[in-house]
Amino acid sequence: MSPMRRVLLCGLILTCGFAAQASLESYTKIDRPPLRRSLTTLPYQFGSWVGRDKVVDPAIVKEAQATEYLSRVYESGEFPGRRLDLWINYSDQGLNLRHSPEICLPSGGWTKIESASHEMSIACDSGKDLPIMRLAYSQRDLVMGIGFWYYIFGEGKLEQYVRGLPITSRSSHGRTTRGSGLTVEVFCSGESDPDGKVLKDFAAALLSEMEPILPEDRAEYFIP
Repeated sequence: MSPMRRVLLCGLILTCGFAAQASLESYTKIDRPPLRRSLTTLPYQFGSWVGRDKVVDPAIVKEAQATEYLSRVYESGEFPGRRLDLWINYSDQGLNLRHSPEICLPSGGWTKIESASHEMSIACDSGKDLPIMRLAYSQRDLVMGIGFWYYIFGEGKLEQYVRGLPITSRSSHGRTTRGSGLTVEVFCSGESDPDGKVLKDFAAALLSEMEPILPEDRAEYFIP
């Protein structure tokens, strides 16, 4: 085969490939639902917890690829001395889902404590328990606990099934997500909540207040 024919053949194959990809993208396209309300409508007080806004470094906001975010510090008289930092990140393109704790923290020099990281079940108003991950990381003498879960809005049953397969790389969900997404991270410094009681109390109260904000068409995940 002449060089010119080879070039033409390669061009034809590439054209067919791009056309097939575009067709598949169109066929599998799903909505990217917006939040029903702004994250700023989340109350500063719920349950026994009282919060205040926390300033975020602009570089972190840019890296997070958020359409909208919320950063607050919450404290409770019921748990004296316990301070929880809340970070909620919504992206209408699902780009924020590339930034889970298991990706960002190790890159910042934190080491995961496997023995202290496990799934927790949080009771919701709907009567259905929500699983979340309780993660623990250390850096030199510092220990940090994290409650983590996330939502993908607009995913159908097929996308949910594929996401649960062992071959699916959860670290790449920012590239495979066709819906919008929201991540929730609750940080607790030190080892002040060994049994997770404080995190459970806060997460249960938070979930109740988040309900009017989240789209109804959503899938819930907890494994980073």
